[in-house]
Amino acid sequence: MDIEKRKFPRQLVSLSTNLLETETEKVLGDCILTDISKVGFAFESETSFHIGQKFSLELVILNQNISLSGKIVRICEGVFYQMYGVEIIDGDSKNLDFFRRYIDYSLN
Repeated sequence: MDIEKRKFPRQLVSLSTNLLETETEKVLGDCILTDISKVGFAFESETSFHIGQKFSLELVILNQNISLSGKIVRICEGVFYQMYGVEIIDGDSKNLDFFRRYIDYSLN
């Protein structure tokens, strides 16, 4: 079996959450996270976004509140809706070290 090699391996997930405007925390729309890595993630959403758009989302992993800020770097067709590739913005995210340790542990 041919295993895909990536600089930052991804963990497949299926998680529904809201996307928030970074400054006002106004809900921009909902999404389904499809995979995550230490530096980014992908999601599908029926809401339209554009490359370079910034937003945040909140997750709870192992009773830890995690806030990830990111910007859209890629847009392509998803299974149900448009799929967006996101780069995590380190300085604006909260509990990012915990999130990255969780990803490392999940992939090993």
